[in-house]
Amino acid sequence: MKMNRALTLVALSLLAVTSWVQAQNGEPRATVPTVVKVDYDTAAFMAPLPLTETQAKGRTRFAQRCANCHGGNNQQLGPLLGRETVDRLGDAGVRDKVQKGSMLMPGFQYALGATEIDQIVAFLKTYTPPRRQQAAPAPSS
Repeated sequence: MKMNRALTLVALSLLAVTSWVQAQNGEPRATVPTVVKVDYDTAAFMAPLPLTETQAKGRTRFAQRCANCHGGNNQQLGPLLGRETVDRLGDAGVRDKVQKGSMLMPGFQYALGATEIDQIVAFLKTYTPPRRQQAAPAPSS
């Protein structure tokens, strides 16, 4: 019984001190991250293109599996992928990277079959990604 009263007294004291500190500063102690909205043109990525069936399937696979990190948004982790990537690494190099991944990228050898990876490579040969824009500076308070 005495222990419950003591715990209640400590909790109320902490609440009172916390309220007093917040009143002194005018705002709570916890910080709230600033969310910066960056618009990018999804319509440009999803616009119809004259693609073969294989390339179109690769485009769908890219949108499902790759675009989250490699699609051109400033908040995305991976490098932009497209025709230049295939020219630089070659078909086999891109296939190997997709299958095995890297330190920052998961490998897809168990999630995508050889045909699906070939479809992604076929699409990448037709695609020139939009250049990333510099993120707008956070508004100062």
